[in-house]
Amino acid sequence: MPSIYSPRLSVRLVAVSTLGPEDVSRWRELADHAAEPNVFYGPDFLVPTAAHFDPDRTLRLVVVESDGSWLALMPYEMVPANRRWPHRHASNDGPILNQFTSLGVPLLRADDTRRAATGLVRAFRRFSHELGGSIEMAFVSGDGPGGAALQRAFADEGSTLHVWGGDERAAVRFADVESPGSFGYLPRSRAKAVRRRARRLTEAAGVPAELDTLTLDVVEDPAEFLRFELETWKADPDRNGVGFSRLREGPEWFVDVFRAHAAAGRATLLALRPAGETLYMAAFLRSGGTLFAWYDEYAEKWAQHAPGVLGRLLTVKRFAAQGDLDLLDSCMHPSLYPDQNELYPSRLRTVSFTAALGRWPGQLLLREIVALGQGRRVIASRVRAARDERRSRAERPPTRDVRQAAESAS
Repeated sequence: MPSIYSPRLSVRLVAVSTLGPEDVSRWRELADHAAEPNVFYGPDFLVPTAAHFDPDRTLRLVVVESDGSWLALMPYEMVPANRRWPHRHASNDGPILNQFTSLGVPLLRADDTRRAATGLVRAFRRFSHELGGSIEMAFVSGDGPGGAALQRAFADEGSTLHVWGGDERAAVRFADVESPGSFGYLPRSRAKAVRRRARRLTEAAGVPAELDTLTLDVVEDPAEFLRFELETWKADPDRNGVGFSRLREGPEWFVDVFRAHAAAGRATLLALRPAGETLYMAAFLRSGGTLFAWYDEYAEKWAQHAPGVLGRLLTVKRFAAQGDLDLLDSCMHPSLYPDQNELYPSRLRTVSFTAALGRWPGQLLLREIVALGQGRRVIASRVRAARDERRSRAERPPTRDVRQAAESAS
């Protein structure tokens, strides 16, 4: 277990599955007091994930400690060379993390955020060899306190960053939305369509009701979610379903993660059941003041009435009424779920980048990779422009001189 020590600071690389109870307790305390909550990097999420899906102990942590407490934490896996780095390197977007996590901001202690971020970046650079010379960080918050502190720390330490991705994900900042329970943030045409769908759905189910009167039931047993999934497309192998039932140890993992959070009052299962029949279910996990939408399902039998749309809107209404949440993050990728993203009034900006960890030649190599990519894009743009110009010329009607010349020749 590599480690370095200073009078008050220590840094280590450690496999998640090898941590003992004391370390897990320190980890949980950091997650509870993170500058920017990330439920996917907490111990109640990653410890069960490692137990079910990491027999080779490839899921590891960079940990920064100070005076017996954890100051910062970043999970990673080693991944093969790719177009962003020509050698095997560390990434928070490896096979396990990519499949199960949706936000990449590290845990940084709220009362010492700057020092935590600086310590983490220095740890990356100190362990440059073990991490393959670079670290790939996907879906880090662009303007949240944790993500902003991390990017400032990279800049202060002179690290070269290659930013290669970013998007704006659906979210709800309840303090910024006036009367979120009334759906007033929806465009008028969308709101009208949703209300019409709600009436038609409840009429078809035999219990006519308006959108404003529909409610969600709390479900205590996570096994109900798994049973409901078997009735949806996600359990269908012919449709390449992504359900837990199709994943080895998937159901067990879901239950373990849910119960670990539920024990601390940080897990919620909701169901839309206007006629006693489940039309929609959603699971949520909480970290700090942030609620994260984890997974949801809808009954295909009622798909024409969009029960998923109604369910998501009703979750906004329900959690807005609690009054103690800063943000509901839907974790939905905008390019994959554009319609669903429109159901939420706020956005969470994310950025993805690769950081060179060594001073030289790593920094120079990454700059060359960036320059090469820019050159390729310029060339590709010019090629497209020349092709479009040729096509445009071919489609233009002949000029007067060209017509006269053609007529004389004939």
